[in-house]
Amino acid sequence: MLTLLLVVLAAPAKGAPASSAPSLPSRASVFVVPQETAEASAAKVEVRLTKALEERSVALTDLESLFPADVAVNKAAALIKEGTDGVDNLDFDGARAKFTEAMEFLNQNAGAADAKDVATVHLHLANIALQTGGKPGQKTALDEVMKAYALFPALELDPKYFGPDVKKVADKALVELNKAPKATLTISTSPLGAEVSVRGAALGVSPLAEAPIVPAGRHLVTVKRAGFKPAGAFVSVPKEGTQVTIDLAEAEGYGQARSSMKSLVPANLGKGVPREARPVAETMKSRFLIVAEVAPGGDGKLEVWDVETRARLQDVALPTDENFGPVVDKVKAFLANPSPVVATRATETTVTTTAEPSSGDSVFSKWWFWAAVGGVVVVGATATAVGVAASQPQPPSRPSFNPALFPL
Repeated sequence: MLTLLLVVLAAPAKGAPASSAPSLPSRASVFVVPQETAEASAAKVEVRLTKALEERSVALTDLESLFPADVAVNKAAALIKEGTDGVDNLDFDGARAKFTEAMEFLNQNAGAADAKDVATVHLHLANIALQTGGKPGQKTALDEVMKAYALFPALELDPKYFGPDVKKVADKALVELNKAPKATLTISTSPLGAEVSVRGAALGVSPLAEAPIVPAGRHLVTVKRAGFKPAGAFVSVPKEGTQVTIDLAEAEGYGQARSSMKSLVPANLGKGVPREARPVAETMKSRFLIVAEVAPGGDGKLEVWDVETRARLQDVALPTDENFGPVVDKVKAFLANPSPVVATRATETTVTTTAEPSSGDSVFSKWWFWAAVGGVVVVGATATAVGVAASQPQPPSRPSFNPALFPL
C-alpha cells in the first residue's frame, strides 16, 4: 500500500508536458494577426514590436536561417564576368552577347537582381557601343548610361573598363537625367511589412510613409521580408507617375505556421494556450510564441504562450503611441521566469501570468487516495512512532512529508 501511495504522489499532473516531448530552444517567435481591415496597422505593429524586442536582446527565431530563401540560381554574375573577360580580350561582340543574356536573366528574375549590377551591365553596353558603333553608337551609349544612373545614382566608373570617352558620355547623361521630369512611384507589397529598395537605396518597410519621387524612366523595385522569398519588378515610370504592388511568396513551413496562427490567435487570446500551438512552435523551433491581435487603429492585446508549460503572459495592451518599451519589459520578465504561477491581483502596472488550467481532477480529491493514506497511516502508526522516538533528530536534506495534509 505504501508503494501505491508513493507511485500516486510521483505521477505527473494532468496537463503537464509529456516527458517524451522534445524540449524546444528557449527563444520566441512573433505572430501578429490583423482584425478585418487592419492589415496595415498589424504590419506596422509587427515591424516595430520585432525591432523593439531585438533592440532589448530578446532571443527571437532567425527566420532567414530557419527558412532560407529558395531563389533561382543567379546566373547573371557568371554572365557578367564572362562579358567583362570578353572586353579585356577585345571580343566586343562576344561580350555584348553575354551582357545581353545577363540582362534577360535579370529581367525575368527581378527578385534576384541588384540595381548596381544592372547599372554596370548598362555601362558595359554603353562602352561597347562607343567602341564599335561609330557615330550612331554615341546615342546608344548615352541612352545606356542614362538607364544606368536612373537605376543606381551612386554608380562609379571603374577606370579598368571605362575610359575618358565613357566619362564624357556619363557627364552628359547626368545633366540630361537632372532635367528629366520627376514622377511619383507608389509601391505596395503583399503582405505588408516588407523592406522596399529603389535605385539601390532602402526606403523603409511597407506601407511606406511616403512614395518615392524618381526620374521618369525604368526602375528596379526589390522587396524582401524574413520568411519570404525575395521579389522585385522592373517598372516603367511615366511622367504622370505610376503604382506597383509586389507579391511575396512565403517560404515553405513558415507559410503553414502563419496560416495556423491566423486561426489560433483570435480563437484563444484571453482563454489559454491551445494544444495546437505546439506543432507551430516545433516548426519555428521556439518554446515561446509572442502573439497579438491588432485592430484597425493599431490597438489590441498581446500574449506570450509557453508551449511546454502552457503558462502564458496575458492582458498586455498594445501601445498606440508606438512606445513598445513597457511591452517588451513585460515580455522579458515573463521569458526569464515562464513557469506557471498563481494569478495575482492585477493592477494598472501588473501583468497576470497564468497556466493553462487542468481538468481539476486532483488526486487529493479521490476517495481511493484517502482510503490508501488512511490504511498506511493506521498500519504503520506504531512502527513510525517507535522509529521516531529511537532516532536522533537530523536536519532534513529534502522537503519533508507534510502531516498537515494527512490529519489522523
